[in-house]
Amino acid sequence: MSEDALIAGAAAPEGHRWIRSTAVLDAGWVIVAALAVIVSSFFALIDLPNASLRTGDEPLRFFVLGLPVIAIVVSIVGMVRGSVAVVAAATGIVAPAVAFCGSLGASLLLSDASAFADVGVAISIAAALIGVVMLVRWFVYHPMPLLGDQSRPVPLAGRVLAVLGVVIAVILIVTSIVGDTRWETASVGQSGFLFTVACVVMAAGITRTIAAAWLACTACAAQVVAVVVVRFEESTIPLDSDLALRTGLAGMAALVVAAVVAAVGAVNNALDPDPEPEADAVEAWRWNLDD
Repeated sequence: MSEDALIAGAAAPEGHRWIRSTAVLDAGWVIVAALAVIVSSFFALIDLPNASLRTGDEPLRFFVLGLPVIAIVVSIVGMVRGSVAVVAAATGIVAPAVAFCGSLGASLLLSDASAFADVGVAISIAAALIGVVMLVRWFVYHPMPLLGDQSRPVPLAGRVLAVLGVVIAVILIVTSIVGDTRWETASVGQSGFLFTVACVVMAAGITRTIAAAWLACTACAAQVVAVVVVRFEESTIPLDSDLALRTGLAGMAALVVAAVVAAVGAVNNALDPDPEPEADAVEAWRWNLDD
């Protein structure tokens, strides 16, 4: 039995893998998730004689068409260059699209008032779930840098990112309460997807890797850009609307700050210092001349 087989949960040895490059594998996930979001935009969420709703219609199309296309292009660049950081940036660009598709699909599926939800609801939720798996997989299966051996964002940047993730989540809850959101099954399911970017920022602060910092940076920046584009195309949609991910002005500011902190943390990285031994720690088992 080889050493790889003795490691619990170890992947196949590199020589036996179909995809041997981490960047190629991550880029594949980005492309699949982005294409799933794009496909969902062509199916109606509601299709009635006097009412029709598709995520690919104005002013929502940038979430499900613009962001995924940009993510695919960036992921291909990262795959060609073999850069995990670039592919991580592409992964972050898809995050707001995942939040948008999932939140809209869940609200229509679980709402008692949406008796005429069409097949697009199921497709949108499926696309969002693929995106969630892509994001969870990134933080679960990417190895952590070795202590004192590989550079990573400084501890302060990680702590600030984790706090900003909590702040973004709190702002989302506040905008939901101020907006008189009816807390029912549909609202809970919708809000679960709306926390996607906030969870990404918190996870990036906890894992504290360079690639995760770029992922959080682009996730925050992509949401800000998407909300601005939606507002530009349809100024009547408020910033705390469900169609703008309940971002709000405070949320926009927090996302901008989080993007800047993540970028600074990714650029200003260093080796973690070795933990200092406690000065007063004396092993009880050691023999002492005074005993």
